[in-house]
Amino acid sequence: MKKIGCVLGLCMLLWFPVCSDATENLANDTLLELLQEKGFLSAEEVAKVRGILTKQAAKEVEVVFDEGLQVRTKDRKTFTARIGGRIQTDLVVFDNHYPVDNDFDIRRARIFIAGRIYEYFAYKLSVELEGSSSNRLIDAYINYDYFPYLQFRLGQFKEPFSFEALTSSKYLPFTERSTGYYLTPARDVGFMIHGTVFDKDIQYALGLFNGDGRDGSRRGQKDDKEITGRLVIRPFRKWGPGLLKGLQVGGSYSYARLDTSDFHFKIRTPARTAFFTVQTRAKFNITQEVDTLERYGLELVYTYGPLLIMAEYIRTKFQDVSLSDMSRFDFDLRCWYAGFHIMLTGEKHRVKGGVLQRIRPRFNFDPRKGHWGAWGIGFRYQKFEAGRVVYQALVQEGFSVRRVYAFTIALNWYLNNLMRFSFNYSRTRFEDPLFLGTHWKGYSYFEDTEHAWITRFQFEF
Repeated sequence: MKKIGCVLGLCMLLWFPVCSDATENLANDTLLELLQEKGFLSAEEVAKVRGILTKQAAKEVEVVFDEGLQVRTKDRKTFTARIGGRIQTDLVVFDNHYPVDNDFDIRRARIFIAGRIYEYFAYKLSVELEGSSSNRLIDAYINYDYFPYLQFRLGQFKEPFSFEALTSSKYLPFTERSTGYYLTPARDVGFMIHGTVFDKDIQYALGLFNGDGRDGSRRGQKDDKEITGRLVIRPFRKWGPGLLKGLQVGGSYSYARLDTSDFHFKIRTPARTAFFTVQTRAKFNITQEVDTLERYGLELVYTYGPLLIMAEYIRTKFQDVSLSDMSRFDFDLRCWYAGFHIMLTGEKHRVKGGVLQRIRPRFNFDPRKGHWGAWGIGFRYQKFEAGRVVYQALVQEGFSVRRVYAFTIALNWYLNNLMRFSFNYSRTRFEDPLFLGTHWKGYSYFEDTEHAWITRFQFEF
């Protein structure tokens, strides 16, 4: 009879599933304790059966929706995969006399799969569906994080530079990043070590990258790599005045030796109008050689309940630029911005891993219950400046402007965790009139001020 009872008990454990994990674990433990108490199983046998049940549970897969569709093993360690994406649809309206068309635009349309495998390996693969470019790969990397203080990442991902650049566009309070974003290295293929120490009060990252941007198919003639690093400190998170617990300060640095094929970029206004363009054919000459590019970044972020303050200074310095007329010169580009965002409905801003996180409304939009989601307002001022030498040798005055001032006012409506309406008004003043196009009658448009209204609907899944 004891043997029959033991067999029946084991059958119940191994072949009869229970609806919820918590209930199943409780039933298994209770049955094992009962079998041991009745003398059907020894303590060693109970431990062995528990091991079998653990391995069996690890192989069982569940599909859930948790801010995205997730497929995972029940132990949530052996394998997880989240399938999701984002759609950002814009309406950009300029001042009446402005020659640029007012248009609807799909700003981003991305899908991704991200998760973990064998507990300590994280992965992410994302692609961009918007636009006609063949270079659609956004992220493709593996991250090993057994030690929180020493992690390794390999593949294509954002280089560790700038708070604003590293924060996802989904979570920034403004529809577009500042002009300083165009001075950062953005995404590249490479290897990075990173981690947190002192209970996440200090975060660091140091990487070695190709230096030619996303999924670069070419190799620079110099065959030198780009080195980029970032250090972030939250000095008062665990001690000091409570008012300063949300303070974060940091710095970034990047160094690269450039190839002339990589010497090209565009800097844009908050309405994405290109106002400073550098190409390999510089003004009336051809760029023969570029030696080094150094980037410096300083950042300050402060959160206190519903208040967010963020400011950055970014500088890039190009050295020994040589043109076809044999002239050689250095030049630098600088940008700074400062701004704030405050949640009118009281939701808290959160910074985690050195970057801004999503806003979670206390009440999702539901007019039948009298709930209207979450609301926030923000303001940002920024300035861009290039060295005067750029007019002499690099760009043509009027087609590029070396000094720009801009401010942006933002209103955000968070319907729920995954949906948001944003309305931004941006005013950009150019130091000199900027060429914007040619009228069909033959005369040219030059403007010294840009007024733009940007409306965005953002949906995540």
